[in-house]
Amino acid sequence: MFFTVSGCCPKATDYLSQRLDMSEKAKIEVMDDGPLIVSDLRSLEGAGEDAVKKKIALCRCGASENKPFCDGSHRGAGFKSSLSLGESSAPGKEGDAVIRPLEAGPYEVCGDVELCVEDDLGLSSDDPYYLCRCGASENKPFCDGSHKKIGFTGK
Repeated sequence: MFFTVSGCCPKATDYLSQRLDMSEKAKIEVMDDGPLIVSDLRSLEGAGEDAVKKKIALCRCGASENKPFCDGSHRGAGFKSSLSLGESSAPGKEGDAVIRPLEAGPYEVCGDVELCVEDDLGLSSDDPYYLCRCGASENKPFCDGSHKKIGFTGK
C-alpha cells in the first residue's frame, strides 16, 4: 500500500514515491526544512487505524492544521532544519514500532524504529526517544523542551 501526502509539499511527496521500500522495520527519515517521513509504522497513537500507511509525513514545524500530519505549512512558516540522511543511528529495538504524539509536546518513539541520520547520535536501544514537533527546538530533530516556552498545543 502507498500513501500520498495530500497537501504536503511536493518535495516530500516526490521523496515518498521515490523511497518506497518493502522493509518491515519502521524507519524515520528527516527531511531538510520539512516533515519526518515515517515508513512501515504499525501504530501512530491517537491517529486512528486508517492513518497508519506504508509511508506517512509527520509535522515537525508546529504549524500544520492537520497535526500530527504534515500539510505543507512549514513552507509558509519559514521552518528551517537540516540533518544529513544516513543509515540508522541506533540498533533495532524489540517490540512494536509506535509513535505517540504527546499532548502539547514531542513525538515519543518506541519499539523497533530506526532514525535514519548520517551521524551516530548515541541513541539507546532500550529507551524511547523524543522528536520535536513544535518547530522551536534548538536540537532538531530532537525535543529540547522548547514546546513549553512557546506554548505549543499540538492541536
